[in-house]
Amino acid sequence: MSASTQRLGWGQKIGYGSGDFAFNLYWQGISLYLFYFYTDVIGLPNAMAGIIYAIGSFWDAGTDPIMGYLAERTRSRWGRYRPYLLFVPVPMAFGYMLLLWHPGDMSTTSLGLMALVGQLVFRLLFTMASTPYSALMARMTSNSEDRAGMAGARMLFAYLGAFSVVALAGYLLDNSENDREAFMSLAIISGILATAIFWICFAICREPPEDGASETLPDLKQIFASLRHNTPFVIVFVAIVMMTTGTTVIGKTMIYFFEYQMGDRNGAQIALMAFGLTGLLVIPFWTFVTLKTSKRFVWMIGSFFLSLALLAFLVNPATSQNMVILNYVAMSFGTGAFAITFWGMLPDTVEYGEWKSGYRVESMVFGFATFAQKAAVALSALILGVLLDVIGYQAGDAQSAATLSGLRNIIVFVPLAGIVASVICIYFYPLSPARHRQIVDELAQRS
Repeated sequence: MSASTQRLGWGQKIGYGSGDFAFNLYWQGISLYLFYFYTDVIGLPNAMAGIIYAIGSFWDAGTDPIMGYLAERTRSRWGRYRPYLLFVPVPMAFGYMLLLWHPGDMSTTSLGLMALVGQLVFRLLFTMASTPYSALMARMTSNSEDRAGMAGARMLFAYLGAFSVVALAGYLLDNSENDREAFMSLAIISGILATAIFWICFAICREPPEDGASETLPDLKQIFASLRHNTPFVIVFVAIVMMTTGTTVIGKTMIYFFEYQMGDRNGAQIALMAFGLTGLLVIPFWTFVTLKTSKRFVWMIGSFFLSLALLAFLVNPATSQNMVILNYVAMSFGTGAFAITFWGMLPDTVEYGEWKSGYRVESMVFGFATFAQKAAVALSALILGVLLDVIGYQAGDAQSAATLSGLRNIIVFVPLAGIVASVICIYFYPLSPARHRQIVDELAQRS
């Protein structure tokens, strides 16, 4: 199996990118609000909420490589990966409603079990669509510049999805009778909108036709050997875990900081919207810089700016809401660079692995990469749940000065540790644009 050698127009790039709007209606809803939903709406203990969230995320992560293996072997008149954008969205929408359903007055144990069931059902369905969607990027074209453009379009829609979730959630939380009703309305509206957009993405995207020749697919032993010797992939895998673990904490803690430090939960909605809007504005900038330099450079310079913004947050007196929001805007500027390079680097590692081992395992590359991403989200939730207990956080109560100081330290130092670790990894990333082109040319000569 090989990727298309045709260059893509912006219609195809935008059509592909639109899928991430739909995924982020779910992903950002979970990332930004689900932990708060567990602790402050359902009323689960902090550590229990962290454990349930982590179990769901690890389950989600663990099924990604399996889904990658199955998607690689899918054959249909729509291609290998596109069918999952056609058939999975409807059950996924119902799974999201289950995830944000409050079953009413029950024991803490029963509420925890219901929350866990919702996690397992929804995240399995999410994996069934997201892993093939990610692999589709590598199959549509082998051109590194086109992939950078696709990554840019994808991230534009991702931030637009995040912005939409925050705006919708803020409106519903302010205008619903209670938070239970607000979150269920969020699930219903997001599910309908996401399903429609998935079908649009399915209609626009195209996979190259099969050549009709019988193809010997690598077995699991060969797949793991290929991935193990794929140095760029291993580097990106570890860097994703480090960076995602850190940056996820920024979004998860925002609503806590504004509600308890600033005394205004609505301020979190404004900050989240500003965070998403900034991402929309800076993605074209980072895409342009990536095309003019390299993905490695953009990851590192973006990490530098994000680190500065986090250190500024540490000394921000938080007496002015506008100053705090500007601080989050500065963080968004840095995270935008990571978003571009993450998805831009992955498909390039597919060709390196094929060049190195002779096996092309594109869906497994993306399966393990999304495994890394989701495992990192699980790790961040587990860390946050434990640290909230350590600093003495009590949901719904006025927090002590020591607890608020501890919350600020969590927001700054957990992400900072992840950023530094990821930069150390990316420093050794060997695929420059010129080197990737050389590899693609050599693969073409072999075939």
